[in-house]
Amino acid sequence: METAGWQRTGTLPREAARSYTVLPQQDPDDYPPPGPAVELGNRRRDGGETTESAGAGARRGRGRRGMDRLAATLTLQRRRKPSSRAEVEKTLPKFWPVATVLVAIAELGLLTALLVQNGFAPISFNPRIVNDVIEGFGNYSEFVTRHDVPNFFIGPSGSSLIHAGAKYTPCMRDNVQFRVDAAQDRAEENSLRCCLGPPVSRPQCGMLPQGVCTVMYENSVVLGGESVCQAEMNNTEYCTGGVVLHPCCVGLLGDCVVTTEENCTFHKGHWHPDKLLCSEVSTQCFKDICELTWSAPGRRPQQGVRFLSAIFLYEGIIHWILIALFKIPVMWKIETRISWLRVTLIYVLSGIGGYVVSGIFEATSLSVGGSGSLFGLFGVLLVELLQGWRWVRRPCVELLKLCIFIIFMLALGLLPYIDNYSQIGGFLVGILSSFIFIPYITLGKWDRAKKLCLILTAVPLILAFFLVGFVVFYNLPYPDFCPSCSYINCVPITRTFCDDFITNVVSSAVPTQPPQT
Repeated sequence: METAGWQRTGTLPREAARSYTVLPQQDPDDYPPPGPAVELGNRRRDGGETTESAGAGARRGRGRRGMDRLAATLTLQRRRKPSSRAEVEKTLPKFWPVATVLVAIAELGLLTALLVQNGFAPISFNPRIVNDVIEGFGNYSEFVTRHDVPNFFIGPSGSSLIHAGAKYTPCMRDNVQFRVDAAQDRAEENSLRCCLGPPVSRPQCGMLPQGVCTVMYENSVVLGGESVCQAEMNNTEYCTGGVVLHPCCVGLLGDCVVTTEENCTFHKGHWHPDKLLCSEVSTQCFKDICELTWSAPGRRPQQGVRFLSAIFLYEGIIHWILIALFKIPVMWKIETRISWLRVTLIYVLSGIGGYVVSGIFEATSLSVGGSGSLFGLFGVLLVELLQGWRWVRRPCVELLKLCIFIIFMLALGLLPYIDNYSQIGGFLVGILSSFIFIPYITLGKWDRAKKLCLILTAVPLILAFFLVGFVVFYNLPYPDFCPSCSYINCVPITRTFCDDFITNVVSSAVPTQPPQT
């Protein structure tokens, strides 16, 4: 009977995972018995006769050695297989699941801090409609409506997640379409005039289209162009009630409307009382949206750090629980075998790689969570299963369970904020990372050579993946090149289920001009 001995090789640090080589130990019964047993020609050394010639014995020995080499090459030699999976696992080192625990605590802590600071968004599948009556331009009353985006995961609003560091591509790269829209807005502003409102005790001024000023507001007067209102802001002559219409940045796409402070506040926008036109705040609108609560103010919206920060943010309590139910046991199992350093590298690289793929196909979507990193861990399990297929008890059952987990998570990715593109990209990066960072049990020199070839192939592939991904992400002239791809990430179960992720209906709620009452 044969048993397996194990030899540890390599010069990596102790934290790094090791490589193990199986060396077959020959059973004592396999050794030749003591006594003269060597044959020369047809005569034994002790003088006895034999029926086999020395040449035939040599040929038979060479033939057996040739078959042994062929069997080793085809991984069919019996000595290459350990006696049991338990014996294999018994010889491997065990590590504490430090990274698994710390990551789970950090993610839950960040979610709690967000909820304490910003509160909960409406818990519903449809936007919550809020109506109010406010005082508008010219002392007229206005009936206004706001659509609050819900969060059925029981968590903060989308804007709160963006400020915390969610993956939101308008904050991570330039968008040509946004610049085109800004140019169109500037062209439309050529028709705006400084309008003096109805003659009441304290008449108000603001920039309005000439037709709106003279038709919708009785006894209103056009004073002139932008320079007149600018002068009235500095030295009041006609507008004793002040210039009350100023740009308001609202929504998640940098939309802007000239309106009153009360209307802007009602729609949760950012009012700019020192400006007159939206063209003056087009850049500032994105700064208002993209400003990170934990970074220096005024930072430009070229925030590549969101590839990393989004991994540790979650949309809500239910979202965190769903991911944690899969991630904690999987990450725990892997980390106890390969150490905290290697599992952390795989977790982070898979998450970043997933969001790179997501950013290419989703022009304006918002996504958070470690589902891409979780799929990277699924990729590790798949590689481990295929590498140790002969040692796994019922490997087909294990493969079926892994496929069920993957299908369930892809179905979950059809909900808002959970990114299927991120999961697909994370799965690919996880497979490549496993070849690089995870140690293997090698069964001889040929096995070691095969594993080395896999490593030398995986390293340039993962480098090319990130290089090509970042180049495409930052250089797409029109990022929204595949509008239909949005349905891979979110299926509209209801009419407004995916509005915030496809059409961003929230930004269109502010009226562009005060209505007559």
